[in-house]
Amino acid sequence: MKEIKSVAIVGVGRVANHIATTLYNEGVEISAVYGRKTELAQTLAKKVNARVITDISKPIRADLILLVVSDDAIEEVGKQLSKSNKGIVAHTSGAVPMDELPADLRRGVFYPLQSFSIDKKIIWANVPFCIEAENDEDLNALGGLAERISTKIYVLNSKQRKILHLAAVFANNFANLMFEFSDELLENANIDREIMHPLILETANKILMQRASESQTGPASRGDLDTIRMHREILGEGNIYRKVYDLLTTEIYNRNHDEKL
Repeated sequence: MKEIKSVAIVGVGRVANHIATTLYNEGVEISAVYGRKTELAQTLAKKVNARVITDISKPIRADLILLVVSDDAIEEVGKQLSKSNKGIVAHTSGAVPMDELPADLRRGVFYPLQSFSIDKKIIWANVPFCIEAENDEDLNALGGLAERISTKIYVLNSKQRKILHLAAVFANNFANLMFEFSDELLENANIDREIMHPLILETANKILMQRASESQTGPASRGDLDTIRMHREILGEGNIYRKVYDLLTTEIYNRNHDEKL
């Protein structure tokens, strides 16, 4: 198996910064950094002892050219790359299929399933990496690189990765909106949001130990219609809290009772 020893980073956002600095700290050469905003590219390049490139249409010296750009930019950036590049060209998206990259490149995917903040440290050993390539040699090379920073490597095709990305939206983005709703309700009642933290942690810990369907609790799960009516009275009519409450309450109730709500 050919080892990936050098990586060129195309992109200068949060994910690019996290991946580039982590690989660099693990001894991987970051050979080049490209970004539309040269100042940001220079800042990242300085962190990882890399050179800044300003033209990606020329061949890039690297075993892996990693496109860490927005989903809607992947196809266009891929088309700009020189067909003379000898390294693997992989993107880091969960939602974009591998074949959106030009067919005359050595295409791959190197997708970390994680939510990134620019200044929050990531425990990379726990981050799942989903990889895909067009042949076993490139797949093994991407897997070997991922293993330098993570213990969780998954080989998923583009269709599987799309489903994973969708599931992650439910588990992460939609759950985060529910936390936001909770914060707002508490703030409106002059209650410190920290009161909810132990419950949130316990809920998350249960999910790690058993299926979500086995850990569901609350008035809808136990069929407590009096409490449901009280909640609806508090929320009133025609607001987003009530709409979401009714939708989710009905779904939870119907999943747990023969008689539907």
